[in-house]
Amino acid sequence: MSIRNLFLGCFLLMIAACTAANPKPLVFNGDTLPFNNEYKRTYIGDLKKSAGLVEISGIACSRVTPGYIWMESDDYSDCIIATDEQGKTRYKLVNLTPKVGRSDWEDMCGGVYNGVNYLFIGAFGDNNASTGNYKIVYLEEPEITGSKSITVAPSVINFQYPGGIKHNAESMMYDNVEQKIYIVTKVYYDVCQVFSLPMSLEYGNAVQTLEYVCDLGKQTDIGEGVIGGTTRRYKGFHLATAADISPDGSLVLIKNQNNTAQDNGEEYSWILLWKREGNESISATLKRQPEVIQSYEQEWQGEAMCWLDNNVFYTVSDDDGEPPLYKYTKPYPEAIENIGTVENGERTKVLIGNTLYVRTSEGLYTIDGRQVK
Repeated sequence: MSIRNLFLGCFLLMIAACTAANPKPLVFNGDTLPFNNEYKRTYIGDLKKSAGLVEISGIACSRVTPGYIWMESDDYSDCIIATDEQGKTRYKLVNLTPKVGRSDWEDMCGGVYNGVNYLFIGAFGDNNASTGNYKIVYLEEPEITGSKSITVAPSVINFQYPGGIKHNAESMMYDNVEQKIYIVTKVYYDVCQVFSLPMSLEYGNAVQTLEYVCDLGKQTDIGEGVIGGTTRRYKGFHLATAADISPDGSLVLIKNQNNTAQDNGEEYSWILLWKREGNESISATLKRQPEVIQSYEQEWQGEAMCWLDNNVFYTVSDDDGEPPLYKYTKPYPEAIENIGTVENGERTKVLIGNTLYVRTSEGLYTIDGRQVK
């Protein structure tokens, strides 16, 4: 290889590396959003199709048994599965079929209500906005023990959107502060909308009407895409596919998967981060400008995301092969890193009420490193 060709090859690799590290800018509410570079992206490994870990459309970190991640498959099986962080071992099946059967499960999240940890499954996929059959399935999160399989009878919240309008949605999150469920619609070529519902154990079979919260910004056209043989203009941040709120309620993530952009070889996909200010509502938070997670790289059918705590979150795709699991981490506060010697070097994060703590062999600590008496 000539020196000239070698130089050219290195230059092109540098461009590719810069492109991967610097996603395309996003115009949102008329402004180009700033990038957030606090989180480092790490590839954990591929999930195993043989273990039922395929087409993952929802994940949630366990709050009852730290170190595990709950996953549900988009219309692939009748269970949710708990794995370790590596996603290599299937620890437990929670069979939900006896009571709710299968519909289009599209997202999953965890949350605390009246001091109890729950798992929520969004059975509200409606690709053609035609069925109007929308449910939130929820159950008390079980402890992950040595047993390989248990059966749980969950509860169901039936809901509709305001005015009976039908929507497709793939994103759901729960706020431990307000004790509310939030659902984000998935819209082609236009702005996605956010709706909410207070959590309650008393809804029964009645159909609940969600409350409209806000639109996710006014975006700017970024090009053309083809769907159903028709060329259309599409918006910057459409097709929302995953969302989550951190356990303490201070951070909100919403991501999209702009599959239509692949029709012209472009990649327009982002994770947006909102930072809650004080005691404001999530509604107020989402009406402000977010930041863009700089380390995110577009995942094929990237449809699942969850927080572990304010410093760590995970993403995984809805790939029907063996989808990759990614971890995004920013450094923990120095006070946590300087907690004294811990047996086996282990720190366990635990959620008590709405507050996240760190438990070690030496005691319980707040996230900023103060020991709890």
